[in-house]
Amino acid sequence: MVKTDQMSQSERKVMISVKEVSKRFCKELKANMYYGIKDVIRQSFGLAPHNGDLRPHEFWALNGVSFDLHEGEILAVIGANGSGKTTLMRLIAGIYSLDRGAIEINGIGKTTAIFALNAGMNPLFTGLENIYLKGAMFGLTKKELKEKLDFIIEFSELQEFLNSPVGNYSSGMKARLAYSVAIATDPDLFIIDEALAVGDSLFKAKCYEHLQEYVKQPNKAVIYVTNRIRKVMAVASRVIILDKGTLIYDNTDAADALEFYINNCLKGLSEELRETRLRRVQEFEM
Repeated sequence: MVKTDQMSQSERKVMISVKEVSKRFCKELKANMYYGIKDVIRQSFGLAPHNGDLRPHEFWALNGVSFDLHEGEILAVIGANGSGKTTLMRLIAGIYSLDRGAIEINGIGKTTAIFALNAGMNPLFTGLENIYLKGAMFGLTKKELKEKLDFIIEFSELQEFLNSPVGNYSSGMKARLAYSVAIATDPDLFIIDEALAVGDSLFKAKCYEHLQEYVKQPNKAVIYVTNRIRKVMAVASRVIILDKGTLIYDNTDAADALEFYINNCLKGLSEELRETRLRRVQEFEM
């Protein structure tokens, strides 16, 4: 079921158009290596890679997913583990190649994607040194980092710890520092894959408020991947739900979308048990 607010979306610029996108993976290591070698040989002879039906041991991580991302949206992508959320984000970010379909980009100059927030940070380096290290990973020049340094320090709220080794930081402090560098890149598209799973509540609230103001600028959008319901309701302007590689729901009403998601996760249970579980989740999360 796909339900969208077409009236409001039609007035906004489409920044990304995902069209019938599919991506397959292989469950068996030897088969994966064999198929990889065959594909390399095909390419070396100028032949197109295999894009047909699934071969033995392969499965569709994504299968025929289509949606548009509009300017000003904070799009939450949710789904059970293995539903294809991270695969979709990596395709949009250009990390993975498509097996089928197309992803059309419209006027996006810079994309910043966070998949492992603390990746690349050196525990022996100070916080200040890691700002330059992390910034370089995101493509910022030394000159750009110097210009953005005050913003990063102020946003992270770690002024008094910048000369301490990051190895002495708590997980929340590392998250503050890395996230502050990421948002300082000022991307047109900001992809966040569970990046705010750590950190204190005040900093999370600050990040949510910043994102909501951020997308009010021209040509900005955010894709936010999480299964944490409170986060979705706090920040998302639209929610899509993936299930076993397919898009099953699309709604601008976060509460309705999340109720659908929970019910879908509980669909194998009896009606009585499903109602009990749904009520518990609603009381705890919503």
